[in-house]
Amino acid sequence: MSIRSSVPLTGTRGGTESADRVADVLLLLMNATEPLGVTEVATELGMGKSVAHRVLRSLASRNLVEQDPETSAYRLGPAAVAIGAKALSHSKLETEAAPFLRELRDRTGETTLLSRPVAGGRVHVAQFESRRHVRMTVDLGVFRPWHAGASGKILLAYSPPDFRERAIALEAERYGLDDDAIRSLNEALELARERGFALSSGERNPDASAVAAPILVRGVAIGAISICGPLSRFTEADALRAAPLLVSTAKRISERLS
Repeated sequence: MSIRSSVPLTGTRGGTESADRVADVLLLLMNATEPLGVTEVATELGMGKSVAHRVLRSLASRNLVEQDPETSAYRLGPAAVAIGAKALSHSKLETEAAPFLRELRDRTGETTLLSRPVAGGRVHVAQFESRRHVRMTVDLGVFRPWHAGASGKILLAYSPPDFRERAIALEAERYGLDDDAIRSLNEALELARERGFALSSGERNPDASAVAAPILVRGVAIGAISICGPLSRFTEADALRAAPLLVSTAKRISERLS
């Protein structure tokens, strides 16, 4: 079975041969459903195994791909995810969400964020920082897992069931989640779907708290907006009080995109 998709991996050559090979490898990994070994990359792209190995090692040195320590297979790395996040930050979603995020920041006094799902997790693509002296901020374009953080959980909660099941299995394998952690995650996702928002408290940063709501198109989350602040000031009670405004704002953005 071929691992190619409708996106062409080879075709008109617009640059040097080495640049074309690098582009072909990145496109191949982008469309692959699982990590690929050197031999698979070489076979699929019709290049020598030694050439494929050199390209992959070069990409790995720049974090554009990463190697599975157990299988030695390759997948896209965090730098490639960051590039994709940068492109997403200029999308229609970011443009439509920006004024709502600014308004939400001004009404709550806390930092507001826009997040997008990417392969294997999510990234923050926009933020409007709180004007308070002590405030929470994030690095945009940095890969984050599904299970830790309000935006990750709400994106997963409103993803298609088959995708959600596969994502949790991969998350468990990658981060060593045991049965209790998986059970707790599934319960959190079910609660998020019932409420229409998700909470997090000290999950990634011990002094950070957040609440997130989904931006939906045809019932599937294409993004999430969230409010985050220092746990010492933005408690769970504060997050619950802010949740109705957040959900209402997310629905307004969803309506504009739909």
